[in-house]
Amino acid sequence: MKRITTFALALTLGLGMSGCAAGPNSYANVEALKSAYISAGGVCDKSTVVDTTAFTADNADLLGISGISCPDDIGIFTFPSNQARDYFVDLVDTAATASKTGVHMVVGEKWLVAGIRLDNKKFAGPLGGTARY
Repeated sequence: MKRITTFALALTLGLGMSGCAAGPNSYANVEALKSAYISAGGVCDKSTVVDTTAFTADNADLLGISGISCPDDIGIFTFPSNQARDYFVDLVDTAATASKTGVHMVVGEKWLVAGIRLDNKKFAGPLGGTARY
C-alpha cells in the first residue's frame, strides 16, 4: 500500500494533475479517450504510455488500468471498472492533499483525465464527464 501511495504522490507531482457535463460518455480504450481529449482542444501530440505496474502489483482490482501522459502534465486513464476508477481517484486526492497540490480532474464512466493545470470545466462537457478538483 505504501508503494501505491508513494507512486500516486509522484504521479500527482509529475503530472502536474466541479462543474457540469453534457452527459456520461464511455471510451473503449485509453487511445479513444486521448482522441476525444484532442478533439475537445487538448494537446497530446507527444504522449507516453504510463507504466501502471506499481498500481496493479498492490491491488488486483486495478488490473486493466491504462494510462497516457501528455504534454503540460496531463494524465489520461481508463479503468476496468468504476470501482477501480474511484480507488485511483482516492489515491490521487490523498497524494494531492499530502503534497498540497490540487489536481483538476474530469471523471467519467471508467475513465479520468487529470492535471494540475487542466481546465476541467472546459473538457467536462465535450468528454462527457464531471469536473472535479
